[in-house]
Amino acid sequence: MGTGHPEYLRATYPFQGGSMRRLLVSSVIAVLVGSAFVTPVHAVNMRAIATRNLDMEEGAPQIVHGVTAPSDRVPVRQDSGGPAIAYDATGHVVATRTGASARLLRTGFEAGEPTIGIDKSGSIYFQALEGSPAVYRTDDHGRTWKDVSPQLNGRKRHPESLDPFLYTDPTTGRTFTYDFLFGCSEISFTDDKGETWTTTPLNCTLMDHQNLFAGPPVMSPTAGYPNVVYTCSNQAGATVYSVSASCLKSLDGGVSWVPTGEPAFVTDMQKENDLGVAGYCHGAIGHGYVGPDGTVYLPKGLCGQPFLAISHDEGATWERVQVSDLGMAQTEIGVYEHEASVAADAKGNVYYFWMGHDRMPYLAISHDEGKTWDKPIMVGPPGIKEAVLPHLDLGSPGKVAIVYYGSTNSPGKPFPEADDCKPDVVGCFSKLFFLNPPDPKSYRDVTWNAYMTVTANALDKNPTFYTASINDPKDPMVRGTCGPIRCKAVYDFIDVSIDSHGVPWAAYVDACVQTCAEKGPNNVGDEGVLGTIKGAPSLR
Repeated sequence: MGTGHPEYLRATYPFQGGSMRRLLVSSVIAVLVGSAFVTPVHAVNMRAIATRNLDMEEGAPQIVHGVTAPSDRVPVRQDSGGPAIAYDATGHVVATRTGASARLLRTGFEAGEPTIGIDKSGSIYFQALEGSPAVYRTDDHGRTWKDVSPQLNGRKRHPESLDPFLYTDPTTGRTFTYDFLFGCSEISFTDDKGETWTTTPLNCTLMDHQNLFAGPPVMSPTAGYPNVVYTCSNQAGATVYSVSASCLKSLDGGVSWVPTGEPAFVTDMQKENDLGVAGYCHGAIGHGYVGPDGTVYLPKGLCGQPFLAISHDEGATWERVQVSDLGMAQTEIGVYEHEASVAADAKGNVYYFWMGHDRMPYLAISHDEGKTWDKPIMVGPPGIKEAVLPHLDLGSPGKVAIVYYGSTNSPGKPFPEADDCKPDVVGCFSKLFFLNPPDPKSYRDVTWNAYMTVTANALDKNPTFYTASINDPKDPMVRGTCGPIRCKAVYDFIDVSIDSHGVPWAAYVDACVQTCAEKGPNNVGDEGVLGTIKGAPSLR
């Protein structure tokens, strides 16, 4: 995420007017133009860019922003997208009546690119975004929620955020909330379910699209906390113009931080990629993961292909492995998707989930700690035409939960792409994905559902997948364009976590509320939603 995010505007300014947006666009373009690999300054008409951006908004529908009506908030409504279907790795449906079905619990609070955590007692933590970032906790699986955000003198300790992020360490139960700001960002953590928090500054060197995760040490002594805590993000700039990604680590549970070593990813100067510019592959990354042996895994779409950075020395050095040649999704202005998800088990199996160049969801598995990879499996349900925002979590070996947004009525292939922005910089930047430009006519009434897929035998030659739409498809989560890279008020990613009983719980955003739920155009809703599948095989 970056300063172009609507929640930044909403939290910082009492308006979302064109002047602020044009300022942000101009700032991004100025950085790009000032770089050696983009069109020279004299070739860019800044006034034309600002004017085009203003014109771009004139045709956009003006619908009131909001979430579920207050009358619907208590008690929390539980809906269902219906039964899960079962199919194998070939896409053959093996059962339409599986005994498993989706559950959707509407929280009533706002969210954007939500993250979720579950402690050993089963309490679920949800990163909300209600003007300012907030942390909510439920002890009854989403029926009731309590705001447990960090406080300072009766006020929110984290009043603003360019990127909200939450992580619960599954081995200790410590929950971290981390909000990116320019300068030095802050992190807070709690060991008592959010009743009290410790807050420390961190990340004075990293930038946009951060994530945080933890796992056992390999070579460093820890102090006061058993695990090493990592945070990784763009090293400089923002999602669309950073060209490297690096990490910091904490050996005292999040109190102090030091750089890990070399960057996990750097751009490939030998290739022509994002925006058709030689050597430019932006630096945004997926969520990191620490295996049971302390190996650090960091996923990313790099230069149009799914890659994984692997470190056996707590991030001091990295090995970069290409997972597949199926590519990454690409926007119509030529920016490749970066988001991918990874997990690893104690038997050396590594699981990698991403959207291929054909915008379909793929799962690849390595049996030798990421050195080589099996042929990827398209894990989407029959009828899906494209998907976005991949994330997974791992229970026991071979037991995986996967979440994403998908559409069954999009135009499908071929998808519009642009390999070269240089001839028309103005035209390209008027379509920047973080400005939410108007939907093309072909996508105006396209609907998107929040999917969850689980499998208990991912390591078999022909695994079985159980998939359900968390929402009733008649009440979609998004209408219009959704991805690649960003999806309306959902923004950049969603999240899933498996509890100690083997039940997956996921954080989604319903961006299609009020009139949008019945017919277009898209409504800018942003209600946080908790989803799960009941009756599926246990993932523990």
